[in-house]
Amino acid sequence: FKKLMGVKTGDSAVLVFAWDTKTKTATLVREYMPGSHDVLFGIAAGLVEAKHNDSVLQAAHDELEEEAQLIGGTWIPLSESPSAMDKYSLTIVNAFLVLDPTHTENPK
Repeated sequence: FKKLMGVKTGDSAVLVFAWDTKTKTATLVREYMPGSHDVLFGIAAGLVEAKHNDSVLQAAHDELEEEAQLIGGTWIPLSESPSAMDKYSLTIVNAFLVLDPTHTENPK
């Protein structure tokens, strides 16, 4: 029998790359990263949890709103199926490109 080894932070996670087609700029989130114990830039990301009704797309929308204060836009999944987060993790990742989201004054 095969034993799986690795870290499982959750069953599924989302990554959201926000791109403004007019200014040709991406939105990055500057936040504390516990793994590196440093404040770094990254893209909006998070785990798919019960608060998202276990919906990958809802989690992606919520993370973009919570972390980048962005809503709406045109959403494009970057793969047809989830992929491994990395070779040491058991968590799967769903990645999205969102074009032209707009700023919200009252994020979740």
